[in-house]
Amino acid sequence: MTAVFLAAACGTTSGDQDTPAVGGQSGETDAGPNAVVTAPPALRSADADHPAGPAGDDLPDTSSPASVSDTVQAAPEAPAPPPSAPLAGDAVPSLAETRFELVPVAEIAAPIALAARPGTSQRYVASRLGQVWLLDPSDGSGEPQQVADISAEVSEGCENGLLGLAFSPDGDHLYLSYTDTARNSRIAVVPMSGDAPQTDRTRVLLALDQPACNHNGGEVQLGPDGNLWIGFGDGGGADDVFGQGQDRSTLLGTLVRIDPDPPSGRGYGIPAGNPFASGNAPEVWAYGARNPWRFSFDRLTGDLWIADVGQNRMEEIHVLPATDGWSPGANLGWPLFEGNERFSGEATPADLVFPVYTYAHDDGCSVTGGYVYRGSAIAALGGAYVFGDYCAGDLWGLVRGAGGAAERIDLGVSVPRNTLVSFGQDADGELYALSAAGTVFRLEAAAP
Repeated sequence: MTAVFLAAACGTTSGDQDTPAVGGQSGETDAGPNAVVTAPPALRSADADHPAGPAGDDLPDTSSPASVSDTVQAAPEAPAPPPSAPLAGDAVPSLAETRFELVPVAEIAAPIALAARPGTSQRYVASRLGQVWLLDPSDGSGEPQQVADISAEVSEGCENGLLGLAFSPDGDHLYLSYTDTARNSRIAVVPMSGDAPQTDRTRVLLALDQPACNHNGGEVQLGPDGNLWIGFGDGGGADDVFGQGQDRSTLLGTLVRIDPDPPSGRGYGIPAGNPFASGNAPEVWAYGARNPWRFSFDRLTGDLWIADVGQNRMEEIHVLPATDGWSPGANLGWPLFEGNERFSGEATPADLVFPVYTYAHDDGCSVTGGYVYRGSAIAALGGAYVFGDYCAGDLWGLVRGAGGAAERIDLGVSVPRNTLVSFGQDADGELYALSAAGTVFRLEAAAP
């Protein structure tokens, strides 16, 4: 199947490293220092791009501006984490000694994200082109079934498109992250009817103008606290040209936490505990990100793992521990630091959180974040953070010692170079790798 991304050769440049065109991850020829840009974007708004649904619609009327309602709402009680995967005592092999394989499970054009629907064994895949696919149709065919298409509302090219999806805790609503036809970011909620999202009843929760076509972020996750977490890049271009990385008055370059289902039923709420709730960007949880291309919560510990794409030299991974309340107000450092190396300025803010792991562009050029493995099929992988690099295509496991030091272990499997765009996790905690060339793979232990 022909890849839908245009990829240039990886390598350090004097400007922006983001040569491969990854949805939400890296740039292409029109997304570097000379990208066509607009004025710095407005902060954000809750949007009503779609008309209200028909009578009887369980979504609130959005005929009037929703702005931000319920400015402070208590965060929902966090559910208890699932039990850890059972291990086989002394018989558990070491990760370095375990052989892996990637087993194709579906062929879908431009897969970009995978999410499990709570309360079911269903797996849904978003295509960057604007479609949503169900991998587990009830017709018994075993073939993926397209259940939604918003391609008419999604921009294409550069790093644009449908970039992420997640389900509400009850599985009744689907959240989508995409760039609209004006190349601006939109976070939308879509009610489910049976197995299919009802896109004619889509409601845009949050709208963010983008000054360039790259560094859109695109990850959206339901956290253990029941809130919706969203990642946005620094606005694009190169060298933080818009000065957003250290600006706490914008949603660009941040991780955002909102209550997508406030008591009023309108807009979204600002959960109690958001660190800048009294400021101009109360949605912001952490800032100083360049382009957080995939973040995830450890389903056992609740820790938040963030992969942030570097520019000229370094790729980085941060961990915000659940025991520290996910480090509210964490500053991930961009553009003062690229990884743990000084990039600009002289300040070292007190709120700076350095990455737990970095790697240089000798090993790749654009990190693709994944998940901490908590499945039961691969005992040796338990507790390892599985991630990779878009350019190299290799899958790695990151293991942290008692003192926090991280060791990267090559899992010995890869997808074609310049295609590793995402990872996914199913209801059982098993992991998937998504290749832009059109294949969804499941990570498995190879037969001895």
